[in-house]
Amino acid sequence: MTSGILNVNKPAGPSSFAVVRTLRRLPGVLKAGHGGTLDPAAEGVLPILINSATRLADFIHEWPKTYVASVTFGFSSDTGDREGTITPAGDPATITRERIAAILPSFTGRIQQVPPAYSALKQGGEALYRKARRGEAVERQARLVEVFSIRLLDYDAALAVARIEVNSGRGMYVRSLAQDLGVALGSGAYLSGLARTAIGPLKLADAVPMATLTEAGEGWTQWLLPMDLPLHHWPAVALDAAGAAAVRRGQAVPAPDTRGGHYRLLGPNGELVAWGEADATRRIQPRAVFSA
Repeated sequence: MTSGILNVNKPAGPSSFAVVRTLRRLPGVLKAGHGGTLDPAAEGVLPILINSATRLADFIHEWPKTYVASVTFGFSSDTGDREGTITPAGDPATITRERIAAILPSFTGRIQQVPPAYSALKQGGEALYRKARRGEAVERQARLVEVFSIRLLDYDAALAVARIEVNSGRGMYVRSLAQDLGVALGSGAYLSGLARTAIGPLKLADAVPMATLTEAGEGWTQWLLPMDLPLHHWPAVALDAAGAAAVRRGQAVPAPDTRGGHYRLLGPNGELVAWGEADATRRIQPRAVFSA
């Protein structure tokens, strides 16, 4: 079974799930999932996990993400982006490049952030956006997120639109960041455009348009990246045929040294058989075993 990761260039318009549904129709694809939601209005890098790679989604979610955001000042949106109802919220004439640049450092590091009402976060087993669309009051708790870096790329004073590059960890909402920036500057703001330019080692310059993949027929696999890409920083243990068979039966194998932690377990042909974790007995217990 062909498994791996596709670096897809998602266009603005379809949801992340719509991209997954489309790519599930590629020849040889039995399962597919994505490695980090992009809102329908957003574009850019969307990792698509094919077949056995879907079991590595949690590790891809941990990859840092880089965005280029367009933030429009002087207005607010009930969804936080251009898809919502836009209303005047302040005087954009008070916003300058210097004021934006001066406030941005306060949004770096580990910060508290309230997620948008229109988001896929679940409350009582249901996505917040479903509740919001029904007009229900949605109670949202602030969460700790991490912004590694943020910088102002440019500011168009005539349009009151800033372009900002953000590099962040898991769970950070750029829509909330835009709204909080507007509050901090006293003018209101909303996210008027968003492109994800990188997630982990996947770059926008290397991303493949969805149409290219769907038109390639059987040839779509030429863009498939190794399934164990999210685990490449882990030490690897090469197994012979007997060792690989044992791991596939869920049996532990000896660790190569005394350190604990995670390992990639590779078969005789270098294929990812499993990932595992070393225990106190210096044996690697398989945590996820992949099809041959």
